[in-house]
Amino acid sequence: MCGINGFNWKDEYIIEKMNSSLRHRGPDDEGIYVDEEVSLGHLRLSIIDLSENGHQPMSDRQDKFFIIYNGEVYNFQALREELELLGYSFKSNTDTEVILYSYMQWKERCLEKFNGMFAFAVYDSESKRLFLARDRMGIKPLYYYFDEKNEVFLFSSEIPPLLEHKIDIEPNKKLIKDYLLYNVSDHTDETFFGGIKKIPKGCYATFDLMRCELEIKEWYNIKYNERFAGTYEEAISTFRDLMVDSVDIRLISDVPVGTCLSGGIDSSSIACLINRKMKIKTFSAVYNGYERDESRYISIVAEKTGMANYRVHPTAEKLREDLFKIIKLIGEPFPSASIYAQNCVQKLAKGNDVTVVLDGQGADELLAGYHYFLGFYLVDLLKTLRLKRFASECYNLIKGKEYMIGIQSSLYLLLPIFIREQIFLRESLLSREMMNGSVATTEYFKNFSDCRSLGQSLEFHLKYRLEQLLKWEDRNSMGNQTESRVPFLDYRIIEFISGLPDDFIIREGRTKALLRDAMIDIVPSEILKRRDKIGYETPDAYWLKTEDFEKLLSDWFLRGEPLCREYIDLKKLRHQIKEHIHKNKNHARNLWKAIFLEAWLKTFFPNRNRM
Repeated sequence: MCGINGFNWKDEYIIEKMNSSLRHRGPDDEGIYVDEEVSLGHLRLSIIDLSENGHQPMSDRQDKFFIIYNGEVYNFQALREELELLGYSFKSNTDTEVILYSYMQWKERCLEKFNGMFAFAVYDSESKRLFLARDRMGIKPLYYYFDEKNEVFLFSSEIPPLLEHKIDIEPNKKLIKDYLLYNVSDHTDETFFGGIKKIPKGCYATFDLMRCELEIKEWYNIKYNERFAGTYEEAISTFRDLMVDSVDIRLISDVPVGTCLSGGIDSSSIACLINRKMKIKTFSAVYNGYERDESRYISIVAEKTGMANYRVHPTAEKLREDLFKIIKLIGEPFPSASIYAQNCVQKLAKGNDVTVVLDGQGADELLAGYHYFLGFYLVDLLKTLRLKRFASECYNLIKGKEYMIGIQSSLYLLLPIFIREQIFLRESLLSREMMNGSVATTEYFKNFSDCRSLGQSLEFHLKYRLEQLLKWEDRNSMGNQTESRVPFLDYRIIEFISGLPDDFIIREGRTKALLRDAMIDIVPSEILKRRDKIGYETPDAYWLKTEDFEKLLSDWFLRGEPLCREYIDLKKLRHQIKEHIHKNKNHARNLWKAIFLEAWLKTFFPNRNRM
């Protein structure tokens, strides 16, 4: 896992400054390559082949092609054998060299051969072209800034290195509006910095250095359709085999491996599958006295596997202390304090000499883990007149005593679209200017409203909601010099799940039915029977009532004139602060969004709106 930087002219000083901004991503090695047309930079966190042979930028033997790469391609050994049969010889044992030669052999078609997570750039010094690519689901980030008029093209693994250049940026009102309305941040190729974009997931870009022309093309797109013709039992068997292999190949490493363990089904499944082959360290965030603390479930899995479990206790006081540090690391506003808990877990892993950490990210979006997916499923059953199954699912939901969210989401989806949109507007903190239509919105709500079935809603989540989780995972791991790996997002699993009937995903009132049944006799039954959904949940509402955050809310929003007043209805925000602190009304979601937005503005736009 690494960090990459580059731009389309020669400047050793600036490329080294960009590298300095990314040093947390690569403490083990650093390199640059410059010629008259391009400057490339790389920071290395050594995972495979720890020798100097893995140094980047890496070139072929003729010094024609140069690569800088961030990620892991898990099937690199099989690809290496294929390339060796084609006449290529290797000087290292890295997947970096395999990617370079794969591109030389197959050009952009090489992407279809890779199983892994990646963002890389290849410079062809003869044709004077840059080739940049991201993995299928956007696990690894790649940002760029392109000023066609001034012939400036910059790219990086994170946003702050791009800010080392003198570029004109402003807060992106469109993204801020969607963030305050819909709780999302990475549903488009735009960022919160106007002018800075992402190479979209599942896409590659070519940049002609002579003509200063950028072209972006999609190479992968997921589509849900019920193409699987087997039985449910056959699906269980196939899925289990895929999960076993996905976990196994993500244990390939030349440095110590651990895994996150929240006590939920996803992380517990990974831990128990690892336990078949080896004992590794597990890492958890816990909250003594919090009603949704998962310590009991964590202990069940730790006892079942016999693996050592290390626990961290995030607190409001520590978050207040680290607030600007975490904002600078993530680089954009985020909607919940749970992102900080994830950071604490990665820090705990690094502190216990673990560099590679597996995590269950993506399972909820892939396997309908959020309870509101029940609404999409029930409404589709009703509209398609599958009444017998509708009645059966409703009965099982009620029997399982976890039916309220399913019923509420069903009723919401049956409302006219304009009423659904008004609900979002009414509950948000948007200012009058932001709400009245003068600020454009993205296609997020339209795409959400177009979902007519469980499959379409899962596809929507993979396309428009998953990437923000992957961004937070990437920053929190790399900020602590660890590499996070996500077995549920193996493309073979994604393509298999996307072809299943909806009643293989939600079954007998259970979300993640396929996963629950595939893990029988592997994961403790107490975990498989869980119906609640928690994840990295922190005591958000309580933390806002601590001395540290009461003072922050007062200083920033009650007594001061915040930078975010252009985007937020300050009167409404102040009212919600007083209700939350003094009247026991829970406005935590809105208040945290306001805090993190304000902290982001203070970090990256401190002089905005100052007289």
